[in-house]
Parts: sequence; C-alpha cells; structure tokens
Amino acid sequence: MERESRSQEVAAGSRSRTDARAADAGAAARPTLADWLRRLTPAVQRDVQSPAKLERLASMLEAGGSRVLVLGGGERDALVEQALAAHGIEPVRIDVFSQCPSTATAPGGDGALPFEGGRFDAVIARNVLHRVLEPERSVAETHRILAPTGLLYVETPFLQPVTASAPDYRRYTPVGLRRLLRRFEEIESGAASGTGSALAQSWRQFLWSLPRSRNLGFLLAMLGSFTSFFYALLDRWLIDRPRTLDGAASLYFLGRRSEAVLSDRELLAGYRGAVITAWPDGRDGPRPATEVFTRWAVAGYDEGMRRNHAPAVEEMIASAMAALGEDAVHFTAIDAGCGNGWLVRRLRELPDCAAATGVDGAAGMIAKARALDPAGDYILADLTCWTPARAVDLVISMEVIYYVDDPLALLRRICEEWLRPGGWAAVGVDHYLEHEESLKWPAGVGVRMTTWSEAQWRGSLEQAGFDRIRLWRAAAGPGVPGTLAMLARAPFK
Repeated sequence: MERESRSQEVAAGSRSRTDARAADAGAAARPTLADWLRRLTPAVQRDVQSPAKLERLASMLEAGGSRVLVLGGGERDALVEQALAAHGIEPVRIDVFSQCPSTATAPGGDGALPFEGGRFDAVIARNVLHRVLEPERSVAETHRILAPTGLLYVETPFLQPVTASAPDYRRYTPVGLRRLLRRFEEIESGAASGTGSALAQSWRQFLWSLPRSRNLGFLLAMLGSFTSFFYALLDRWLIDRPRTLDGAASLYFLGRRSEAVLSDRELLAGYRGAVITAWPDGRDGPRPATEVFTRWAVAGYDEGMRRNHAPAVEEMIASAMAALGEDAVHFTAIDAGCGNGWLVRRLRELPDCAAATGVDGAAGMIAKARALDPAGDYILADLTCWTPARAVDLVISMEVIYYVDDPLALLRRICEEWLRPGGWAAVGVDHYLEHEESLKWPAGVGVRMTTWSEAQWRGSLEQAGFDRIRLWRAAAGPGVPGTLAMLARAPFK
C-alpha cells in the first residue's frame, strides 16, 4: 500500500514536471512583443538574383533524376527547396557544421564529405563558405564529389555585417570568390544582393552600434530598418551594373566542374566591375591571348569583333557549304576560338546544321557565350591539346590561329583529329604579312602573334595534310585588304 502510494506520488510528480515543461514550452512558443516587432520590421536585404539563378540551375538538371547535394547549416533554405521541387528534384541535405566539423568549424581532420567521388550532378552552397574554417578544403571536396560536368551554385556575403548565425569567418570580393572557385568553369556570376542592400544594412548597423543599452540598440536597429529598407528595393534596378558588383551585399556563382585551373592574371582580366586599377599591364612580356580575350569580353569588344568579322565569315560559310555539297545535309561543326559564340549561333541558324560546338581558351569569352546562349554547346579548353569526342564535317575559325604558339601543329590536329575524312576547314586571319597595318598589332595589343605571308599559310596547310586548298581575300574593298580566307579539305584515307 505504501509502495503504491509512493508510485502514485512519483507518477504525479512526473506529470507535474511534464506539465511544467509543457507550460514553459508553450510560454516560449508564444511570440513576445520583440518577436512581433521583428516580424513587422521590413527586410534590409533583397536576394534579387537568387530565385532566377536557382531556377536556372534546376532547369539544367534532369527533372526527377538528378543527384543534388545541398550544403547548409540545418535549416532548410526555402528558395532552394522551391526551385528544386518545381523540377521534381529531391536533394540530399547535409548540415556541414554539425556532421562535418573538420570541413566546417574544427581545425585539423581530413575535411572529407561523407560521399564517394563523382556522386552528385550538382552541389548548392548558399551562405556556407564564409562559415567554414578551411574553405579551400571544402571547395576541393565539392569538386571531388561532383560528376565530371557537375554543377556548382554558391552564394556568399560580400559587404554586409557579421551574420547572426555564428560562426562567421570571412568575406569574399568578386575576384576572391572566383579565385576560390578557379577549378570550376563559370556559367555566370555577379551580385546576388546589391549596393542598396549593403547601404541599408550598414545604416542599420550604425544605428545599432550607437547605444550601450541592449533595448535601445534593438529599437534603433528597428528604426534603421524602417529608414533604409527602400534602398534595398532599388537593387532590382541596379543589380546588373558594374559598380554594383564593386560594392554588392552578396555574390553568386554558377559554374561547372572542370579540370582546367585559371591563372591569377586571367582571373583579374575577367573582373566585370567598374574598378579596373589592378589590371595586369603586360610589362613583363607579351600577355597570353586568353587573358586579352577575357578582358575584351568584359569590356564589350566582342560585339565589335562580331560586326567587323561578319562579312568575311559569311563568305567563308558560303564557300564551305558549297564545298560540302551533299554532305552539307545535317552537317556538324566546330568553331575554333568561338569568342562569345556568335558564329556558333549563326551556324545553328542554317537549316542543315545538326550541331555546332564552340571551343575557346578564354574563360571570359566562354562565360559570355554561355550567358548569351544558355542552350548552346560551349567548351573551355586549350585548342592546341583538345580533341572532340567525334570528328565533324566542318571546322571554322576566325581570327584565332595566329595567336597560338605553333599554328602548324594546330592545323595538323584539326586535319587529323577534328575533321572526318572529307571534312572541310574554313580559316580566316586578318594578321598576315601582306596586310601592312596588321603588322603593328603584336606591339599594340601586347600579345605574341605568328606573322606569315599568304604563301606561308598555304604551305602550312599543305604540311598539315590538307588538300583542295583555296585562298582568297574575303570582304576586301578599296583600301581594305580584307581577311585572308582559307578553305581546305581533310583528305580521304
């Protein structure tokens, strides 16, 4: 009887403690005045670009069948979940801060993510890299677990105060972020939240820092939000401007896994902000052509190149189509040194074109081509050592081959490895010995160029193994020497 009474007391006490905890939990769940004020306070950061960029990432994946890893801190990201759900993609999620401490917050360890190499088609890391101790190791692990052409999407703060969710170790400039991700080919990048958000957050932070009182600081921070949120609204109109990139609140990067690693010089040349004081000046010798072309892409010179080269290229295309004859039906093509992809897009407009691929060694040009033509096939590669998966019917190249160190070796590679037997190469160059004005270009541009005469170009095509060679001046006119156009066939074996 006594034991039964004691048991009842213990049970009653247990219920009492449980009820007390439930009451405490209920009290904690009830919003306080401060909670209500926070909910009513307008946001001072606008993720202007995030929804569209996440949607683009998701649209590049196979609906319902892609393997996607979301790196985060435990809480689900609503924007990420919405973009993936719209395409029927259920991601794998990992809290890198609790499950992978050596990658995130603890020094030492191997920093390994718990997945085999090449497992994922895409990795998403929003607001993660500034919170890990060793971001280089984290990025290397991301590179390892991605499939050979896997996608990476990153967002990270740039000019904004320390985030509320500790830890918070660092900030990245646009060039700093690009350097961290230099083993990834850029599809697009830029400001995720702009200068309006950066200004609004700085104003709120300034007011919050004035008093020593916690409560007064809370009120002043709220006042800062109400008096600056409209600046963040302006990001929608300012987000794509170069000066916005120089002072953005946060940055984004969408790219693809690559084995190529960009040099620091080309990374600097590819910066698209308005501040260009750190450009390499080339005083230590000729600059790599890829660096120059990347800089031209940033400066918008690529559009002028398209306009200037288009008349000669149209002649070259017409001659190539006539040479292909019946083989022009469903022909495949490669544009060697594609720049911003304008010639690839022109080839695809031809009714008989089955496929056209653009290849370029300049990261900035390839990034621009992908931005202008997301559905296009563009490859970042060194032309002198790249080989297509399948030989094609036509290789066309405008204003590129004399930039490589050994044009003859590249012509031989095109003849033997790029073209099928009986396929044609159409090559155009504006820098040749008979074009006297072009002889000033190497010194003016600061790039090494191969200067050959027309006879030397013909001889090089013969040495490379081509037959049926024809040279002419395309788009020539009074006082205009024109483009030295060359058409040659890869012989039947």
